[in-house]
Amino acid sequence: MKKCILLVALMYSLMFYSQQKNDSLKQNEFKINLAYLIAGYPEITYERLLTDETSVGISMLFSINDTSSNENNNESSNGYNFSLIPYYRVYFGQQTNSGFFIDGNLALYSQKHTTGDFFTNAKEGGTGFGIGFGVGKKYKTKKGWVAEFTFGLIRTLINADKIDLIYPRVGITIGKQF
Repeated sequence: MKKCILLVALMYSLMFYSQQKNDSLKQNEFKINLAYLIAGYPEITYERLLTDETSVGISMLFSINDTSSNENNNESSNGYNFSLIPYYRVYFGQQTNSGFFIDGNLALYSQKHTTGDFFTNAKEGGTGFGIGFGVGKKYKTKKGWVAEFTFGLIRTLINADKIDLIYPRVGITIGKQF
């Protein structure tokens, strides 16, 4: 009888321990890409943690630069007006959702008119759609702050004749879990 009571008490304690662990896990992150912010293209990201090793997210980038000055002065500009990038990410770190990661993403983006130079041809500009990948490293603090360094490339699939064939992604990102 004592063994049965001990076994039931042990099962209940394990069940309560696992419930406490899941309740304290913060599953949402809000981040800002400092590299693009300095360049005049703020990128804001929301990420939802699915498991200890996977997450999904969406990034939105927009231009705060004046696009009319580039068109009037015929300056070469490879800037982007807007981009929307959903992604799926897999982590390979020791901590939950941190460490080295890879992600697959899609992108819908709009590029400004470019005049071209020695290395590139003139592009009309327009809206493109592409598919790509990224790699990076994420760091977390116990208080829920996150920092990550990312690099990725997106290959344009639609309107490649009007905009650049490759859309690069670089990030020095900070944010907060909630």
